Amino acid sequence: MAMAWDAMADGIAWEELAEAEIKAEYAVRKFFGLNMVRLNGAPSRNFARPVKTGKNKWKLNGTAYHLNERIFMVEPENPTEAMSDSKKISENETRLMIEKWDGNEPAESGEIDPVLRGVQSLAQRDGLDWVYMAEIGAGTGVAFYPPFMLMWLIDEPDLLRRWIDMHKTAAFAATKLAIRAGCSVVAIGGDVSCDKGPFISPAHYHEFILPVIQEHVKLIHSLGAKAVYTSDGNHWPIKKDFFFNSGIDGYKEVDKAAGMTWPRMLEEGVADRVCIIGNIDARHTLCLGTPSEVRAEVRECLDYGRRAKGGHILHASHSVHEDVKADNYFAVVNAYREYFEMEPLPN
Repeated sequence: MAMAWDAMADGIAWEELAEAEIKAEYAVRKFFGLNMVRLNGAPSRNFARPVKTGKNKWKLNGTAYHLNERIFMVEPENPTEAMSDSKKISENETRLMIEKWDGNEPAESGEIDPVLRGVQSLAQRDGLDWVYMAEIGAGTGVAFYPPFMLMWLIDEPDLLRRWIDMHKTAAFAATKLAIRAGCSVVAIGGDVSCDKGPFISPAHYHEFILPVIQEHVKLIHSLGAKAVYTSDGNHWPIKKDFFFNSGIDGYKEVDKAAGMTWPRMLEEGVADRVCIIGNIDARHTLCLGTPSEVRAEVRECLDYGRRAKGGHILHASHSVHEDVKADNYFAVVNAYREYFEMEPLPN
């Protein structure tokens, strides 16, 4: 990240920045021998350029950033200067945006994401038959709704429906483009639950969120792809709608620490109907455990996966975030490879 920020500050052209992103994303995924890949996408053509203020220090939009030497990521020097996502959204501006929306689907640009296109080309060159996963939300990630939007559920439901329709329309257009570009799996939904259960009532989930999920899944299936619901948290209070009525093919970010455990998923019939994409604990084991503890959890997870009639793909319970120990990530991949009698990763 420090190299990228320096390059942006030095005036790197967008084309060169995108090419570097393609090479980096491809190299990482190839090294770890992944089977299904999700890419971060190209930087914006009009990306904001940071100003370099010292070694591993920059300023962007008035906020000071530095390189965190522990995790090698660029982050605000003073985190309190960066507002939370929900506070960046103004209720008045959101209302105006909804009022201006004409209800039409955006015109498709037809431009495939250059990082996807570039990585596909490199993989084809090297004979790698990867499955590509797009990640496209349609306004249903209620965990990210600002407080005023949660109030709209009760006070102004029609306004919230129009906001969701606006996001859904753009998301459906992006879904069509991604599938035509070669993404045979589309991750949808977004976070709807925390450890204690859904962020909104099961009744509101059924009324506002489920219909959009069903429509998105139907579109994905009609184009010959698979739909994967992506959300951590405890979904048991909305089990029927989330897993069964939604029509999804897979479930990703299986949050073991929130109670979405293998024994219960098997007992409740979820693993019989839906492909489980998990369930290595990214909250505790990958951050605090030893490599030997990680290897044991991988083997246990794979043993459970072989009992799942809906299928299983090994995956963390969330993203591989900055607090995951590098040694533990290597331990996951090598334990998987050992389980299936594959060669270990190169040193």
